[in-house]
Order: sequence, then structure tokens, then C-alpha cells
Amino acid sequence: MNTGTPRMNRVIRRKASTLVFILVAASVILASSKRPSPYHPPLLDIIAPVASFGEYRPDHLHPGVDLSTGGRTGLPVVAVADGEIYRLKVEWRGYGRALYLRHADGQISVYAHLESFEERTLALESRVEEAKRARGLRYPGDIYLSPAIPVHRGQRIALSGESGAGLPHLHFELRGSEERPSDPSPVLGRIRSGSSPRFESLVFLARGTQSLMGGSRSTELPLARQPGGVYGLSFCPLVTGPFVPEARIVVEDRSGHRMGIRGMKVHLDGTLVYEFVLDGFRFEQYPQVGLLLDHARSRMSPPSFTYRLLRLPGNELGRVPSVQEEPFPDLSAGLHHLDLEATGAFGEIARARIPIRMVFPPTMHLEESSEGDKEGFVRLSLHRDGGHADGPSSLRAIYTALGKKLPVVCQERSEFPEAETCSFKLSQSGWGLTASLYFENTPISRVTRVFPRPMEVPPEPAPIRVLPGPEYVELEVSLDNPSTVPPARLIFHGSQGDLSQDLREQETGLLVASLPLAVWREVSSLEMEWEALPKPVRAPVPLTPHVGSPTAGMSMRDCGVRLDLPSGALFAPTALACESLGKSPPPREEGLVLGSSIVRLLPEGLPLARKALLTFPLPVDCRHPERVGIYRLDPSRGAWDFLGGEKSGSEISIPLGRFDTYALLEDSAPPRILDLVPAPGGPAVDSQLSFSVRVEDGGSGLNYDGVHLRLDAQEIEMEFDPDRGRSTGRPSTPLSSGTHAVSIWAVDRAGNRTAERAFEVSIR
Repeated sequence: MNTGTPRMNRVIRRKASTLVFILVAASVILASSKRPSPYHPPLLDIIAPVASFGEYRPDHLHPGVDLSTGGRTGLPVVAVADGEIYRLKVEWRGYGRALYLRHADGQISVYAHLESFEERTLALESRVEEAKRARGLRYPGDIYLSPAIPVHRGQRIALSGESGAGLPHLHFELRGSEERPSDPSPVLGRIRSGSSPRFESLVFLARGTQSLMGGSRSTELPLARQPGGVYGLSFCPLVTGPFVPEARIVVEDRSGHRMGIRGMKVHLDGTLVYEFVLDGFRFEQYPQVGLLLDHARSRMSPPSFTYRLLRLPGNELGRVPSVQEEPFPDLSAGLHHLDLEATGAFGEIARARIPIRMVFPPTMHLEESSEGDKEGFVRLSLHRDGGHADGPSSLRAIYTALGKKLPVVCQERSEFPEAETCSFKLSQSGWGLTASLYFENTPISRVTRVFPRPMEVPPEPAPIRVLPGPEYVELEVSLDNPSTVPPARLIFHGSQGDLSQDLREQETGLLVASLPLAVWREVSSLEMEWEALPKPVRAPVPLTPHVGSPTAGMSMRDCGVRLDLPSGALFAPTALACESLGKSPPPREEGLVLGSSIVRLLPEGLPLARKALLTFPLPVDCRHPERVGIYRLDPSRGAWDFLGGEKSGSEISIPLGRFDTYALLEDSAPPRILDLVPAPGGPAVDSQLSFSVRVEDGGSGLNYDGVHLRLDAQEIEMEFDPDRGRSTGRPSTPLSSGTHAVSIWAVDRAGNRTAERAFEVSIR
């Protein structure tokens, strides 16, 4: 019997309905949380990442995730989902042994650096042996299986190893198609790398002819985590013109493994100017890695990754289709804020907030004054035109003798609204004076005045270093040589007429002139001019300007080399240059001898959309051309890496995808055999022994078959591992008891061979 009122009954029914809804929703949520993932982890052990998806590599982005195996090999590797094994790969370096599995949804999972493929249930090793015999190769490359072999989720397909490049680990990929790797994190489940991204430093690079950041054309400022958790600076940097911002960022786990970031957002004064999310890319986009990161400031050993903070022309990596990026603007005078948000490889977030103060310096002129004429002194007037720096009262000039750091005293100063006049003692001023204009404690502009000297014949022009920038070209004249007579200006001749530009002392003893890229493109020749009495004198400079275009190929012959760029090699119009470093620094590696000048291609780290061809002439007096190769300097290690080269007649060439420092080197030293296992003269060993030989070579290095071992007059198949510096191999059948004769030698890629060593091994 219902004893409640109608109103009370309605309330009870509503509450009961609400309770039922909550219980049903909770059961659905609970059921979904317990629902198994459609993917199985590729390793049965605990998964710990040691390299992330999209991480920097010198010529590509990492297309997968590297999973730690704790330094072990032989761990079971399983299929992450149902599918068909349709492809195997066996190569010496690169992926080593790799397996490709196509799933029902069209995705492809890739497992690399394997020790072996599953043989007992899938007979995959038998397929490899068939390919070896059919092709006559130890490393047959790609092996396509027809028909494909079906496997189910969680089924063992291989054992982990360290084949190919690197020490023991499993490289795992997920591809939307053969050519489109994507972030495999959904397959791996929730992974914590151990820490959020860390902003290490902020880099400013000049983008205009008058841009200074903290008084320099480029600067790197360390960032620190502030009390609120946001990274920042302890001061506000002063900037005088357009710039390219970059940030050095790292994600480091508890074991010290450094990884890259997955995404970045950049806001300038609250407006989104750049965003990328690396959830996938195409293999054909690999050349763009140098637009996403700065090649010249990124490296693998020790890992250090510097990311661009604006989208450069040609960079489509990580672009978010639904996001509208505003172009990175030229800033107005005043205070601005750069806000950064970096997303780590596995979801962690870090933020940085950088204040920037933009100041427009006035144009300065330093000229002799007509007032006053005191013997032993020169009177100069410093004029300031335009600019915006909070008024003349906030500016002060400091004068230094040309090529010297010590200030020169301004005597009998006369001040005017936009100028000042000073007397300077000639004995202290030397070749001339440089006026540096300071705003607060930061130099924002410089001008140099070279004093005229009696001179009728121009001196030998000092070498000019051409430094291409993002949208300008800088020309440097060093005064390091005491015999150098400082020039006053450069005269540029071109299709638009002649242009004269005074040199300014940017740093002590370094004279600089800067031209916009559009002006440099029209220059055909240039001259150097000196202030002289009775009149200025000039001399031609042996320098050829080079400017490349994305739509046309070009050939640059300079510094004793030839660089051929095909059409489409450049992402944007770019000034190109090279500098010959002579024979210094010489290679530290024993047996490496320079066969050419060291050549640095500029701008350093420039990425190429299509590979160029770098050609060196072979030395005329070269007695062993087979030992000569092209090497690249690794600045982080100070070591030369062997690239090889294709010889044709009297030349040797190598394709390259970025600008670096190169040289022609001759490797005349054989490898060094450091130790053997089993050791010669050691105790008796088991009949199923394996040989291990540690080898070192500081030049061209060894191929996979660089170590040769002969056992009882029969050569054993050995494989060299460059990562460990060891070559290993074993007899195909157990050895009989007794004594067996062994001989061993090594040959590097230049053909240098060690002496043969002979010893005996005893089998118990």
C-alpha cells in the first residue's frame, strides 16, 4: 500500500531514475576501463623507451620508438596485433634484421635490430637462408614473402638483438603505409619517460643587416626554471632588429637517456605564430629535419637538440591542418613576450616565457669636425639619426681604438640633441676609432672611422670571409694579422650600379659589412677601399658571390672544390659560400693525412631538399688513390668520419644532404688488433667455441668482413660490429679435441692490412 503523498512519490521516482542512470554509467565506464587493448606490447618484459618517435637524427627523423632490453639479447618479440608477415630485411647496418607485419586495418608494424626470426613455428630463418643462397649475398636485403604468413596477437615472431646499428634494443614502428610512419605510442600504452621537457637555452640568430641580440649577431642564453615552474631568464634581452629564435630542449629519463619532443606551440604577444605536432610524417620529408631543428646546433653524441621556433620556408613537418599560424612578425619598439609550450615524447608538458625588449638604434656617422685643431689630437663628431631608444638621454657612446679593447677618452666633449663632438689623442687611437652606442648596458649600434694615411698604392687586400645569414650576407675582414692595413669600406659593383658600404668593427679586430640578400644577389664583383692621402685607394677582391634559387640548379667552384646543386635542392633563395681552413686543424687520428685543404660549406648545417654533389680533385702526387676518401668533420668529437666517394678520372665525388666541413684524407695506417678470445696460448676450450676479435681503426674503418680468421686452413665467416669494435664468428661444426691452427688479420676500407698473426687453440 502506498502511504506517501503524490508529490513525495514523484520525488522518489526521480531519485530512483537518477540512481539507476549513475549505476549504469558507472558500469559502462568500469567495463571500458577493463576492456583489453587491441594491441599487445611487442616485448613481454617491462617496456622502457630509450629513443622517441620523431627524435633528431643527422639526416632524418627517428621513425619509431627504441625500447630498452636491459642490455640483453634474445628476448621474445611478439606481434602487437593479428596480421601477416609479408617482408623481412637482413642488412649489415641500418635496421639489421627486421620484420614487417601488415594488419587488417592496413597499418604496418615494424620490429628491427632482431637477433633472429622465429624458425620453429614460422620457418622464417629458412626463408633467409634461401634468399642468401639465391642471391649469393650474406646480407640479402629485402625478402618479400609470398604468400604472407599469418600470425595472431601476442604470437612470438622473433628474438630481440643488436643487429644493424646500435647496442641491444628493439626498434618498433607503426606505419599508416609503407612510406608514412606514425607515433606508435597508442600501441605501447601509457609510457612515462621519467621527466618533463627541459628548456636548456634560447638562441637568437640575426635575420637583418642591423640586428643585434645583446650586442651580438647571435647569442645563446641559458634558461632556468622559475619558482612557478615556468622556464625563463633573469633579465630582459635587448634586440635591435628581426631575428630567428631557437630553443635547446631535452627530455631526459631517470637513466640519462635523452629524447626529443613531440610538439611545440609558440605564441608571440598572445598570437600563435608556430605549432607542430609530430604524430606522423612521410619518409620523403626527411630533408626537412634541418628546417625543424638546427643542424649546426644539434647532435647525437652527446645528444643535444635545438628546435626552430618559427616555420621556415619548405617545412611541413608536424603542421596541424586545423591550426592557423600567423607569420612571425617584425616587432615594434617596446616590450614583447615569447611564450613556449613543449610537449614531451610521451605527453609531459613544459612552458617558458621570455620577455624581449625591441629597440631601434639610430643610424650613426663618425666624421671629422671642423671646430678646433689641436696638435696631436683629432676631433670627431658622432651624429645619430632616427631610431627609437627612449630618447637621447638613455644613450651613451663609448670609444675604442680600432683593433683594441681599451677605451679612448673623449676629451673636450660638446653635446648636442642628436650629436656629440670629442677630441681624441692620436697616439692612443692608432688606425682609427670605433664608437659603440649603448642603451643602458647593452651595445645597440657601432660605427668605425679609419684615419687616412699617406698611401699611393693599395696594400694587399685582407681575406674576406663570407657568412650567409637567413636574409642577409655578412662580410668579415679580420685584423688578426699585424701587417693588415685596415680598409675603410667595400665597394660593390652590380647590375644596379655601385654601392659603397663602410666597414664597422663588430668585435675587437673584426670589421664587418652586411648586405640584404636581394642586394647581394645583384653583385658581380667588389673592391676594397682604404682611406689614404692624398685620396682613397682601391683594389679588387678575388671573390665571387653565389646565390642559389629553389627553381634552378647551380655549380659553385670555390675553395678548390666543386659543388653541383640540382634544381630544387634549396628550400628558399639562399646565399652560399665556402671557406678554406687550410691544413688546420690536422686530423688527430693516427695514419690520416690531409690530401686537400679543409673546406667548410656555408651556411653551416644548411639542409638540402635534394642532394648536391661535392667534388674534390685527387692530389696529383697521390701514389695510393685507393686509400683516399672524403671525410666529414664531427665538431662535437673533433673527429673525422669516413664518407668514401666515387672516383672518376682525377676526381672524387660524394652526394651530400647538408652543409658541413669536409676534407680529402688519405688513410695510410692499418687497423690494430687489440685482443682475441680465446686468447692465444690460453687453456683448452669447449668444442663449440666462438671467436671474438677486438679491432680499432681511426681512419676509414672496417667493413663487415674486415676481420679474417682462418681455422685449419679454412676461413671462418666473421662479422664486424662497429658499435662494439668487435668481430665475431664461429665454426659451422664443433671442433675435434686437440690442437688447431689459427691465423688472423684485418683490412680496412682503404685496403690497409695488418700483419697476419698465427697461434694455436686447444680443444678439450
